[in-house]
Amino acid sequence: MASLEAPQSQDVEISQLGGHRYAPGTELLYDSGMGSQFSTLQHVKRGDSHILLVPQPSLTDPNDPLRWSSAKKWVTLLNGIWYSFNGAVTGPIMAAGMIPLTITFNTTLTRLSYANGATLVCQGAATTLWMPFAVKYGRRPVYLLSNLLMLVACVWLGLASTGPYTPFIIGRAFLGIFEAPIEAICPSTVTDLFFLHERGEKVSLYGLAVLSGNEIGPLISAFIIQSLGMNWAFFIVAMLIGASLISMFFSMPETRYLGPRPTILASHDLIDTSSTKPTVQYHEKVETAGTQISHLEQRETVDLRTYLQELRFWGKGDPNVNLLHTFIRPFVLIAYPTVAWSSLIYGLSLSWNVILGATTAQLFAPPPYEFDSSAQGLVFLSPLIGSLVGSYICGPFADTVANYYTKKNDGVREPEMRLPTCAIAAVITFIGAVVAGVTYNYRTHWAGPIVGYGILSAGAQMGATLAMTYSLDCHKELSAELMVTVSVAKSFIAWIWTWCINDWIVSSGLMTVFCIVAAINVAGYLTTLILYWKGKDIRVWIQKKDFLSLLGVN
Repeated sequence: MASLEAPQSQDVEISQLGGHRYAPGTELLYDSGMGSQFSTLQHVKRGDSHILLVPQPSLTDPNDPLRWSSAKKWVTLLNGIWYSFNGAVTGPIMAAGMIPLTITFNTTLTRLSYANGATLVCQGAATTLWMPFAVKYGRRPVYLLSNLLMLVACVWLGLASTGPYTPFIIGRAFLGIFEAPIEAICPSTVTDLFFLHERGEKVSLYGLAVLSGNEIGPLISAFIIQSLGMNWAFFIVAMLIGASLISMFFSMPETRYLGPRPTILASHDLIDTSSTKPTVQYHEKVETAGTQISHLEQRETVDLRTYLQELRFWGKGDPNVNLLHTFIRPFVLIAYPTVAWSSLIYGLSLSWNVILGATTAQLFAPPPYEFDSSAQGLVFLSPLIGSLVGSYICGPFADTVANYYTKKNDGVREPEMRLPTCAIAAVITFIGAVVAGVTYNYRTHWAGPIVGYGILSAGAQMGATLAMTYSLDCHKELSAELMVTVSVAKSFIAWIWTWCINDWIVSSGLMTVFCIVAAINVAGYLTTLILYWKGKDIRVWIQKKDFLSLLGVN
């Protein structure tokens, strides 16, 4: 067995972990029981000292985001979360004002829902245009420019919400274009800043920001609409976006890192699916732009950037990134079963927020409930509480489950170790939808359907976060591109509901509609069984096929 006691060597190999095949997403996370050959690798400084830092941060570059202080990482992440929250708020902000807006625009509720659809479909399409620039030129310029344009769109919508319908729906379309990165860029920031063992919690917080934005938005806007009018709901959100823009400019440096890092990678040429007990070799090496550099070559000191240098709007572009290729990759990634599954589950889960936002006024304004705008907004307290519960289950709890299986697997983490929690998400979503549909159908006390909303929202939060985390674990090197694929699929799935949900409820009733949508969700979750049992084989197959190289866009 090779030793790691001489870090100055060109390549240091660890040949153990018998019985474990390498596949994209397979990571050595614990060194317990492995001996002293891991002593030169970097471990966590607090907590379980057997946890390896994955990825390994740079040994000499203090500008590596993985080496930032905890406070700096959290401030950066919270800026990204705030940005995503504001973008999520703008989607269902009209929920409590749907009925007044139909009067203002002299249109039907279904036609008004097309304004939500315009935001969703433009958001999905424009994500494919924004993210190549985030990959080549960095996250910071995309965050800042998108935030600025979101502010402009909200001011536009505030002015248009008292006039004709056409300028309003055009404004909603542009809002979708401007806020498109909200569901793709923040997960990339998480992978830029945090180690593998930390990501579940951080992605869960991001998912909570998006879902709570969908729930707090209608809640707060309901009181604003009732007191000041629809236009002020957009103006106040524009103010919040302005505050976020200022905070982001001064306290959110670039997180994309192009420098070399020592990494623990499995040798790709040692995959042997025919062996009953194949072995995998891990070796420490330094990679940058596809080249390998020795430890001695990496020892050159790097100066710490000053605060003013970190405020630069436009960083140095990566010469190895081709914008056209980066634009094409998300379309190729949908052929990856891992990404296709994540896109399906993420889209089905977040569709519930679109459905609730589009139907609350339709369901609770008429008798027997006769909720006014503010009461319709309070309906979203229940989904908010449900999302908080779901965030815990799919964050710290799911991490605990995955860590348990990792330790039993000789310290090797497989992305599929998170998937058992999906069973809880499927059951909770189905129960919540049935409770809401049945209680509304029989006109019980208003608490019946609203409690159902909270239960299904807990399941939706879990499904969305687990789907996102699984795909990021499988293909961390393509985090930006795969989140484009996932968010585009979500936008188009949700867009379908905006076209049919209101009329479908009128013709079939809420109980039938919710039960059918819940059954579709459960059918989607059943595909998780394939990934749980064959996920690693699928990831090996993905690597062998290498569709990106086949099409020349790797």
